[in-house]
Amino acid sequence: MNKQVKIAWIGKHFGEEPPLVRGKGPESKGKKQGAGTIFFSGCNLRCVFCQNYQIPQQGLGRLISVEELANAMLDLHGQGAVNIDLVTPTLWADQIVAAVKIARGKGLCVPIVWNSNGYEKVSLIEALRGVVDIYLPDFKYADDTLAKKYSGVENYLETAKAAIRAMYEQVGNLQLDDQGIATRGLMVRHMVLPGLMANSIGVLNEMAQIDTMIYVSLMSQYSPVYRSAEFPEINRPITDEEMDQVYDYADFCGLKNGFRQKSDSARPMTPDFRKVNPFE
Repeated sequence: MNKQVKIAWIGKHFGEEPPLVRGKGPESKGKKQGAGTIFFSGCNLRCVFCQNYQIPQQGLGRLISVEELANAMLDLHGQGAVNIDLVTPTLWADQIVAAVKIARGKGLCVPIVWNSNGYEKVSLIEALRGVVDIYLPDFKYADDTLAKKYSGVENYLETAKAAIRAMYEQVGNLQLDDQGIATRGLMVRHMVLPGLMANSIGVLNEMAQIDTMIYVSLMSQYSPVYRSAEFPEINRPITDEEMDQVYDYADFCGLKNGFRQKSDSARPMTPDFRKVNPFE
């Protein structure tokens, strides 16, 4: 195993879904304590609209040792982070597993979050059993043609479905403590792409088939960056009307839990599938 890992950024992050950032206990006084986020360089997808393209696509970052990675996790824990949030970790799985084991041996006791793109082998998910507490995968496409066109990969749908099912079997639905902090389980993200409502509807159908109680985070943060200008059909922001269509379909197909990213649309909260405001 390569004993180094390439890291782009380490720090407290407050822009994840509420159960991943809100502080617990009287010391927090209701404030967010933040996720202990580590951004890893590189990615196994080549998304033309990558929102943080400098890190996964252009390799921004520096090499550190597995021991340094473990110490970074412990430092974030010491700063009051409610979890260790591993962003685009897939290429560095072996080093991460080794670092988590070292950190836990030195007292790390907050959940480990696997914040990935969902395009992963079931064998990898099985290798993470007992290491990862919370899975936070993307589910980008219900259409393999779109996956090939915009992310450069084959067989995305079946690969992501199998991985997400394996995650769900391993850790179950998202579990929260009495302060609303996620301690274990699965939450699936889907970023809506402009003009591709049928894709989002397909993703929601797939999630509902796994379990209508599954937590689904619908994200409106798409921005036409990186190589989006090469694809005129997605070279624009999402509209409120498009997001409302996706929100409505989430209700229609019976999804009961999750979060809706803040938009300008004055849409009321529903008791089951809540629109979070703000969701930074």
